[in-house]
Amino acid sequence: MEYIFLVVVVFWSAQFVLAYWQLRRFHKRIGELRKLGRTSIGMHGNRWRGRTYAVLVTDKANIIRHAETFDGWTVFSKLKPFTGLNGTRLEALLADSAATPEGLRQSQWLAFQHAAQFLNNAPAPTNAALSQG
Repeated sequence: MEYIFLVVVVFWSAQFVLAYWQLRRFHKRIGELRKLGRTSIGMHGNRWRGRTYAVLVTDKANIIRHAETFDGWTVFSKLKPFTGLNGTRLEALLADSAATPEGLRQSQWLAFQHAAQFLNNAPAPTNAALSQG
């Protein structure tokens, strides 16, 4: 009986370490993307169906310069670039008539729209904020 408890503790500890490793990789990549412009992270889903995350990077004119999506069930999931949105205006993502682009699942599209809402509602950066980095 004590071996079962020991096995459970070992597997739980391994899962914790791998989740921490995934979190560090995610935040490192977000730090790299923030250097490209205004960055926002959107999410769709829940604990039981799985969550999908999306990252948008825009320039000062609210044109998408880079987009990545993150989803999966394992701790080995990572951000993957999606070039289909590059050059698109932010307002186009928020339009009610916007259709899901080819190559994206509905959950990914909704996560991108969620990220676009954050960027749309955020105040425009000032010159002082841009110079600080």
